[in-house]
Amino acid sequence: MPAATSPIAYPRPNILLITDDQHRWDFFDDRFVPSLRTPALDRLRREGAVLANTVTNCPICIPTRFTWVHGLYASQAAASLTANRHDWPTDLPTMPQALQRAGYHTALVGKLHSREGLRAIDLLDEEPVTRARGFHDVCEVSGKELAAWYDCRWTAHLRAIGALERYRAEVRESCWAFGGTERGVPTFLAEADSVDGFIGAHARQWLADYDGQEPFFLHASFCGPHNPYDPVRAYAELYDPAAMPAPPGVTDPAAIRHWQRMTALYCGLITQIDTETGRLLDLLDARGWAANTLVVFATDHGDMMGHHNRGTKGPPYDTSIRTPYLLRWPGVIPAGRTLEEMVEAVDLPATLLHAAGLGDDPRAHLPQSPGRSVLDYAVGRRAAHRPWAFSEFCVQEAHGWRLVRERDWKYVRHADGDLLFDLREDPWEFVNRIDDPTQAPRVSRMRGQLIDALAAAPDRGNA
Repeated sequence: MPAATSPIAYPRPNILLITDDQHRWDFFDDRFVPSLRTPALDRLRREGAVLANTVTNCPICIPTRFTWVHGLYASQAAASLTANRHDWPTDLPTMPQALQRAGYHTALVGKLHSREGLRAIDLLDEEPVTRARGFHDVCEVSGKELAAWYDCRWTAHLRAIGALERYRAEVRESCWAFGGTERGVPTFLAEADSVDGFIGAHARQWLADYDGQEPFFLHASFCGPHNPYDPVRAYAELYDPAAMPAPPGVTDPAAIRHWQRMTALYCGLITQIDTETGRLLDLLDARGWAANTLVVFATDHGDMMGHHNRGTKGPPYDTSIRTPYLLRWPGVIPAGRTLEEMVEAVDLPATLLHAAGLGDDPRAHLPQSPGRSVLDYAVGRRAAHRPWAFSEFCVQEAHGWRLVRERDWKYVRHADGDLLFDLREDPWEFVNRIDDPTQAPRVSRMRGQLIDALAAAPDRGNA
């Protein structure tokens, strides 16, 4: 296809951004767990496009969400932000602010996670800050682990039904910050009272009630399948642990059984979010909005789920950093396509601004953003997007790393020694090729890419 030679004007759509937390890339469909049920995600793939090689710019909660809103790498604001230990700055422009200026009505329902979590706060007190970041309407929720410290609209609901203290005790038993261990048991809460049931209901209510003349931007931000792995019983019982695949490379029978049990519960959390996603899509249909709504489904990072016998997130492996994006925009984005070019999390805000008619260069609204809109690539007007993508984690700490990933190779500049993986021959990243003399030119080239990534994203001076 020929390269685009001039900007294209897109019709301003409604935008529904659906995100979840810690959703591993190969659990977006049934490729790893053949019995996994995701009919809503299947529908989005069928009716839209999959950006299959999207990479988070930092595989942990706070920094990726910062990137989505501010269009910057976390380290551009504060190096400690790449370790989940820094509040978002309050003086940086945001993507939702730009949408507001363009005439959008904006709303957040669910988890934003702009505050460092190891202290007690009430998110109701923080709503003025969230509104100032560009959201007209706010129903902010803490998340499952953070509910042990935070108050929010969801914990107020749990308090009203007499369930809060029991839930907090349940979470503390599974929360490492309190000295607990991941028990992997279903929650006692009913589906409607679980955090994702609560978020889904409030997102649907917002869509059902919206009667403005302006196009809308709604961010529905779910909290699962983040640990604790505690689906409500109906979803926990969908999957048999004995039928779950063993993590590649794990041979100890007890470890395999542990990860099979966690995988079954993790799948239950994913299927509940898929159910809530399907209900949102059905509501778009019912209101006659589906044809003029850009729907994006994304996650902030993955979950190791036993890969290398590790859990949660943070390592530089694809199970931690790879985060597919699903895009549906009927009549604009061709349906049923899987796109293989590299994409970064920082490209998401650039893409939404482009769709809203604000041009394909996010720096007009988010200065120093390294993001690039994928829209022309997704619609087929451009044949390429990024030849490689950048990610980083805990960059000031002893176990920190930065990496560049191409479609078939990954280079990691790691505090414990550099890594090079051939992703086509070694997709599970067990064989480090860094000392292979035949790969020396590749290592040199990819180190140059890493330098280029850092040079393209100057520090904003807020550290």
